[in-house]
Amino acid sequence: MKKDSSIRLVGLVVATASALWFGALGAATAQTPRPHASIAVFDEHYVFAGKHFDDLDALQDAVNAKLPWFVRLDSCSGAAARAQLAAAHRFRHLYLELRVLEPSALSCQSAVAPRVVPVSQRTGQRPFGIYDEAVDRWWNNVMP
Repeated sequence: MKKDSSIRLVGLVVATASALWFGALGAATAQTPRPHASIAVFDEHYVFAGKHFDDLDALQDAVNAKLPWFVRLDSCSGAAARAQLAAAHRFRHLYLELRVLEPSALSCQSAVAPRVVPVSQRTGQRPFGIYDEAVDRWWNNVMP
């Protein structure tokens, strides 16, 4: 009988200590600002952290280096749908916020560059690194 009450008491102490520890950890995590990545999406390039990318692979490397909690994709051009959907596919493991903005919006105007310097000498449709079949397959599964 005494053994059963000792086991219950130890279990209660462990459960209480665990709850307090996880609660304190959660409070500390909630106070830590979560980084995010804001990306301006144009029809032939992306702008992230003031840098211009014409290659989605290079953009993904730069964004992942910042360890963002979520990604905001601001479409700044009427022809940017392909680039925005491809970026959403690439960052699908994170929380996504997709916005379609007017070209005159502040986040689009601050990202406009007179000329984008290409990352590589690749040929084909820009931005590079987009796998259209995989993007279409994923979007068709997400939004049937």
